[in-house]
Formats: sequence, structure tokens, C-alpha cells
Amino acid sequence: MKHSTLISLAAALLLGACVTSTDGASDDEVLDAQERGRLSTKMVNLSSAVNTYFSDLPEAPTDSDAIILQNATRHDKRLLAPEFEPYVLKVQYQNPYAVLLLCSKNGNHAIMEDAGCSARLDRQVTHHVAPCEFTLRVSRGCQVEGADPQ
Repeated sequence: MKHSTLISLAAALLLGACVTSTDGASDDEVLDAQERGRLSTKMVNLSSAVNTYFSDLPEAPTDSDAIILQNATRHDKRLLAPEFEPYVLKVQYQNPYAVLLLCSKNGNHAIMEDAGCSARLDRQVTHHVAPCEFTLRVSRGCQVEGADPQ
């Protein structure tokens, strides 16, 4: 009896050591690489559409994020893909540029952030937990500060 309990305990410890830490993120906030890749591509396309929408506005929009996203994708509803539905999408106007932030399902943690004027996804949060807050700053000529290194 002692021998089987000891073996069970050793097996449990070994299995526990193999589990990857999520740094406090719950299971529903951890994205696999395939889902992250799909969202990244869709995020770049969506942020570009919002950036184009902002470029036609005479001043900063006062609408909610949801209305801005609907207006920016009016020409192509596929840009606001169903893959975004379980997450929180935030929009920020940085005259005249758009920055989009995708956060966890509960809205607590940032997943990725993108400036619509750049051709690549600017920021991914993969190895640590970051609050759902904008960090990118876009200046004249689409100079993106705070982006991941290329």
C-alpha cells in the first residue's frame, strides 16, 4: 500500500512539473498558436479598415467602439470576423491613425494590439499577463512606438 501511494505521488509530481505556467491567465485566456495566427491576420485587416475609416473623418469619432467597428467594416462585413466575438475589441483614435486592442474574453488581459497604418501586427502578448490597456503610440508617418521588434 505504501509503495503504490509513493508511486502515485511521484507520478503526480512529475506530471505537475510538466505543466506550462500561464502566469495567472485562466485556461480560456490562453490561445493556441493556430488561433493566435488566425486572429493576427484578421486583426491586421480589421485595423487597416478602421484606419481608412478614420482617415475620412473630419474629427475624432465619439461613437462607441462597436459602432466604429460596424461603420469601418460596412463595405466588407467579413472584416469584423466571427472569431473576434468571444473577445473584447477596443478602438483608439490617434489622430489620424487607428489602434486596435484585442483582449481576453473577460476583458482583463491584452492579447494583441495593432496600429492600422502599419503592414504587420505590431504587438503580441504571449509570455506574460498584461492589462487590457493601449500601449502603442503612433506618430507622424506611422512611426509605431511600443511595437514588438521586427
